[in-house]
Amino acid sequence: MTLNEVHEAIAKIGCLSMTTLDGDAMHSRIISVCGGDEDGVYFLTMDSKPFYHQLKANPRISVSGIYPHGRKEKKNSVGQPYFAPGFTLRITGEVREVTQGSIIIKAEAGDETMQYVFEEQERYPAMRLFCLYKGKGEIFDYDFEEEHRDHKLLRSRFSFGGETHNEAGCWITNDCVSCGECLEVCTFKAIIPGEPYSINGARCDECGSCVSVCPQESIELPLTL
Repeated sequence: MTLNEVHEAIAKIGCLSMTTLDGDAMHSRIISVCGGDEDGVYFLTMDSKPFYHQLKANPRISVSGIYPHGRKEKKNSVGQPYFAPGFTLRITGEVREVTQGSIIIKAEAGDETMQYVFEEQERYPAMRLFCLYKGKGEIFDYDFEEEHRDHKLLRSRFSFGGETHNEAGCWITNDCVSCGECLEVCTFKAIIPGEPYSINGARCDECGSCVSVCPQESIELPLTL
């Protein structure tokens, strides 16, 4: 997944939940993302706000969002909550304040995001621009009722700015005896028969059903993002 595809997903969501640390206390708020380019994801705050000072003291942040919404609209055919097809996005990474010189240079070169930032700063002198310049994350595309495809999930992980990430999903070791127990219980169509069996991490919900039935204990738990 490219950074441009991440920008497109963020634009669809519109506003993201951003979490910072103030000492050992976590603080979350909803922030409107104002743009993005090859350098990262941009957002604004004011240097009078605790948010600004938290970012300056500890630049590590976590962001998340959902599209189109997370409401349970009804029940499906087996009585479980129904979610319309959509996706969630999450990123953990590091931010830095963008210098005024960089804003002016890009604005004068025709960058619409920086022109908007410059206009906001004229209205609100305390406005400051930050860039989420490195991070790793995942887009969790779900269609639980298989309305538009033949499987429930498509998980796409990414990293940028020099970060690296682990792939999603459980995985099967060479201790597998190809008994097929995992295939029977997986409702996400993530199990691939073979010798040994394998797991398509992009479809794996990491629900643990396969782990619970494997007689060889040959299925490893997923790694953190």
